Amino acid sequence: MIDPLNFDCIFRPAAASDYEDLHRLLSSCWMETYGRQVSRKIARRFIDEDCVGDHLRQFLNSMQVADIDGQVVGVINQTDDCITALNVAKEFRRNRIGFSLLHNAYMAGGSLLSVGAFNASAISFYEHCGWRKFGMSFEDFFGIKLAAFLMMRD
Repeated sequence: MIDPLNFDCIFRPAAASDYEDLHRLLSSCWMETYGRQVSRKIARRFIDEDCVGDHLRQFLNSMQVADIDGQVVGVINQTDDCITALNVAKEFRRNRIGFSLLHNAYMAGGSLLSVGAFNASAISFYEHCGWRKFGMSFEDFFGIKLAAFLMMRD
């Protein structure tokens, strides 16, 4: 067990060997974030259709991970200038891992992101990191449209 208060974290590109850790992390974070925003039927469909696996197969090569003793505890996905996902394991939040992943993505050219309008804690985090809202869009989850803020950092 990793001590969440005393650890060394390595930031690196995701590898195929990270698939299982990433699948667990992304599934858990998705359910925590969106599970209360969509119906149980949609949440079950998300799991049954292995949407996380599909996402990983499509975007694994554009992900950066936070690795502690060989365990993936955080991940960010960046495609060109767009950051499409930032997730940190619950027990490692408030340790600047998310900040570091976001900073690294920004330094690599990530200047835009989208965050669910309902996700007040994520919005506050991004604003604290110097990001600002500049527009709105709608994300589709199996036919349910959820409002999202578009954010940028100058």
